[in-house]
Amino acid sequence: MPVGGYFENMSWFPDEDGIRQTLDLLHNSQSTDTNVQRVVHEKLNELNNVPDFNKYLAFILTNAGSESDSTRSLSGLILKNNLKSHFKRCPPELISYIKDGCLRCISDSSPMIRSIVGILITTIVTSDGIQNWPELLCNF
Repeated sequence: MPVGGYFENMSWFPDEDGIRQTLDLLHNSQSTDTNVQRVVHEKLNELNNVPDFNKYLAFILTNAGSESDSTRSLSGLILKNNLKSHFKRCPPELISYIKDGCLRCISDSSPMIRSIVGILITTIVTSDGIQNWPELLCNF
């Protein structure tokens, strides 16, 4: 998966191995096997302590057009849950990265992705206030 384009101007670049590992986890989370689900749940809990994990989730939601909508939306829902639980501990550069991705994907061709992005936007505005995201209003 290419990581150039928009991200060439950003300070954080997704690592191919990190993207692959995160995608593997997301794909496995869609398994109906309860043992696989348990392992995925444990791994998600571990990854919540990895600073860049939420950036990988944001990258997959906003930049992994080759992935299925269900995988991308799952990434966004996990990201939303992480933000709701840990927003005050999130570094400003993570919030900025997620905001930029949301603004770019608000007009995604997939209704499912637009819906997830809307949920993320609501989560951020609820946690941080609309006054801290003036760029959001410029997009409507």
